Amino acid sequence: MLYLVALKPNDAGAKAGATSYLNSISETCWHEFDGVWFLKSDKTAVEMRDDLKRILGPNHRVAIAHLAGFAAWHGFDDEAETWLLRNL
Repeated sequence: MLYLVALKPNDAGAKAGATSYLNSISETCWHEFDGVWFLKSDKTAVEMRDDLKRILGPNHRVAIAHLAGFAAWHGFDDEAETWLLRNL
């Protein structure tokens, strides 16, 4: 499934841990904005949230949404747009 993951780590260590985790669970991911990831994973949103909670700690925010094939965007470069169209 394709997910949008938004997180707001409060320090560089938490950000590095979250980045490492997200890269480890998906070979298909796109990190276009600071703190926002698009990725394909067999994990559920709840599993990812719980894993990220353990990595980030209690004072960080995370939201994960399953993308069901419908989306709109503006201002992305050709590479990002191609990635989104191929993976939605």
